[in-house]
Amino acid sequence: MDEYSYPLPNHMRSTLNFSKFIEDSVDEYLEDPNLSVSDMIEKYDILLTNNDKIKMKKNLRCVVCNGRAFGYNFDQISCESCKAFFRRNALRDISELHCRFSGNCNITVENRRHCSYCRIKKCFALGMRKESIRTEEEKFMKRLQLDKNRRHKYSQKTIGIPALMTIGNSNILMILNPIDRTRLNNITHCYDQFTGEPSSITYHPPSNALFLRLDEFFNRKKQIFVYLISYFKHLPELQTLNVDDQVLLIKQNIRLLIPLNYAMLKTPVNSKFRGARIQTIGCINNINLHEIYLSLSNSFVEFVRYDPIMIKLLIIILFFTTNPLTTRSIYDQGEYKQLNNIKQIQSSYIELLWLYMIEKYGEQNAVHLFTKMITKYLYLQLMIDSMDSIVRVNNDIHNIDSLMQSFLQLT
Repeated sequence: MDEYSYPLPNHMRSTLNFSKFIEDSVDEYLEDPNLSVSDMIEKYDILLTNNDKIKMKKNLRCVVCNGRAFGYNFDQISCESCKAFFRRNALRDISELHCRFSGNCNITVENRRHCSYCRIKKCFALGMRKESIRTEEEKFMKRLQLDKNRRHKYSQKTIGIPALMTIGNSNILMILNPIDRTRLNNITHCYDQFTGEPSSITYHPPSNALFLRLDEFFNRKKQIFVYLISYFKHLPELQTLNVDDQVLLIKQNIRLLIPLNYAMLKTPVNSKFRGARIQTIGCINNINLHEIYLSLSNSFVEFVRYDPIMIKLLIIILFFTTNPLTTRSIYDQGEYKQLNNIKQIQSSYIELLWLYMIEKYGEQNAVHLFTKMITKYLYLQLMIDSMDSIVRVNNDIHNIDSLMQSFLQLT
């Protein structure tokens, strides 16, 4: 099977009953990303009858091994096995291959796997062309097109191959469609409107260090929590969910997202978050929770400076997580009424982030950035989990604001 495969859409599955006309290798053929089902039907003249029986008008044989074939591959009629073999080996240095026999093996269905050297030599001799093999870039473009078609199958507008926009001497691949770009603009506008530094106009960082009990420390953060929740409440997808599910998502995830939110708030040059020195008092082993929050927040600042849109999308993705990996969530798992809906919402934002990063930074950099962000967030989960343990044994937790106790999962 090719390294990338795509399942058929549901409406095609109901029309094509694979078992009616297939040999062992046809599943591999039908899932070939280089050929859509509609192209296959047209090119190879497959007749779909009203009673779902499928008749193939051509009885083709592979020119290499004489196995059953379904059409042309690389300019010659070939079976699925020889097609895949040619794709894997045609670009190799043939001197790397050696025949263990006479150098002139008779390639048949039964022995075609016995000698790669004679098989590839026969492929070339019969006119199979390695120039027809798609490059990685071409395959990538094809996958992107298929992904876009699936994502926007509800649209009546035909989706073409992503356009190339030329800026200077560079060609930039335009992957995001107008709907994607509208979502990104709305997210940025919504975040800027509903989150922010509380009382930033009159706020001045204290010149001396503040020594705060745990209840004082968290009560000062209440407004930041409230602003971030207000932002989430304005996401149209959240508004479609059951109210109980909305509350559960907030209770499970909000405390895990505060460090990312701080990274967003304090990164702009005019931010007044910097400068405040805080020491929490009364914690076991004199642990300063403020320093831990600061460290976790700083670990995401580089991403915010690099591209704040990535973090804004990541925050939404993480908010729609239904099973955060913390000790608390393992033993107190939430029961969501619309679990599948939540997963679909999260998947749509993951897809949007992925396409955005691919368009802006290329596939290789997108993989690196995404992996790095998720790795840092997994570490953040572990640290928040440790902080939860410290908070729960503190004598001052009963004085924490009731709403904050809910956010911190103390009630």
